[in-house]
This record gives sequence, C-alpha cells and structure tokens, in this order.
Amino acid sequence: MDVASRSRSRVEERLTRIEEQFGPPEVTQTTFEVDEERYQQSLERSRDGQLDVRCVVRDDDGAVLLREGDGEWMVPRGQTRPDEQVSEAVERIVREAAGVDCTVTDAVRANIHGIRNEDTESEETVYRLTVVFTAEVVDSSKPSGESVRWDAEADAVSELV
Repeated sequence: MDVASRSRSRVEERLTRIEEQFGPPEVTQTTFEVDEERYQQSLERSRDGQLDVRCVVRDDDGAVLLREGDGEWMVPRGQTRPDEQVSEAVERIVREAAGVDCTVTDAVRANIHGIRNEDTESEETVYRLTVVFTAEVVDSSKPSGESVRWDAEADAVSELV
C-alpha cells in the first residue's frame, strides 16, 4: 500500500482517536484538485501523519483569541508533529502562535479533504484531516505581540476557522 492509499487509513485512525477522547465532532468531506506542487506537499504531510488543527480559545468573558496572518485575523492554527498527542499539539500551537496557555475542551468539527493532482489524474487521492478544537484560557493569560488580540465581537467564529 503506497502513501496515498495509507492517507485515508491514517485519517480514519486519527478521527477514531479524537472521537474516543472528545466524542464525535461534526464531520464533512470535500474533494478538490490542486497543482503538482501542492499535491506533493499534501503527500509529504500525509506521510508524516500530520493533522491540521484550528483552535477557538475563549477567555473568561467569552472573547475569542485571534492572531493576524496573511493579512487577516484568524484563530490559532498549525499542524501536529509526528507522535505528538493531539491535545498537547493544540496547546503548543496556541502557545507558539499567541503566547497564551490554554486547555483543550472539545473537538467540534472535522473536515476530511480529498486532494487530487490536477496535472496527473492517474495519481491517487491524498486525504488530510483538519479538526477545529475549542479551548479555555488558563489563568487569564495575556496574548503576546501586536499581531494577537482578544475579540469580543468574534461571534462568527465559523468564518474565522
């Protein structure tokens, strides 16, 4: 079984572990085509078993932690490392992105992405998993840096993830 074939199995295994820890999140699946370079990047990431994560962190007042990236405000996001526990990875990603300590509370949505190579249709679909987590801030941590803020108006969180 090659890497592309194993990617679907890895996604299913990761999703099962997340369900065991947090309960079943809402799951959607989308398949799309990308160019050769992005296909190879997806293939590499699937080889390492990386999981893409997004985290909606709220403070005691319900404000959402946002960081600036690519010219827009978004929730902290990143990728797990090989052999890293999911909760630990999410907490690391938030700490690295915003300098805030948090505790993961739930996995609310999972997106399975089927990625096809638009340049070579005979190549197998590579599957990637993105999971949106929720978390609570620990000890009213203050975000670090000018590109990080708490936003009490971030009601449309689904648009930010």
